[in-house]
Amino acid sequence: MQLERPDPVNVDQRYVKEALVAVLYSTGKVSAYQACQILNMTRRSFDELLPQYGFSALVDSAENLDIELSA
Repeated sequence: MQLERPDPVNVDQRYVKEALVAVLYSTGKVSAYQACQILNMTRRSFDELLPQYGFSALVDSAENLDIELSA
């Protein structure tokens, strides 16, 4: 996926990727397992990352829990 941004916006690509994955996780579009794979990090690191983007690691959907348990 590519994201176009205006020239004056100076944002690190890693920041954008982490923020996008955090939003996708919080809305149930990806599981924590999938998010960790996308970001190439451990579950603990991902849990520590979420609050930086305004999300809690403690909130999860039943669907995401099923995905996690089957991974």
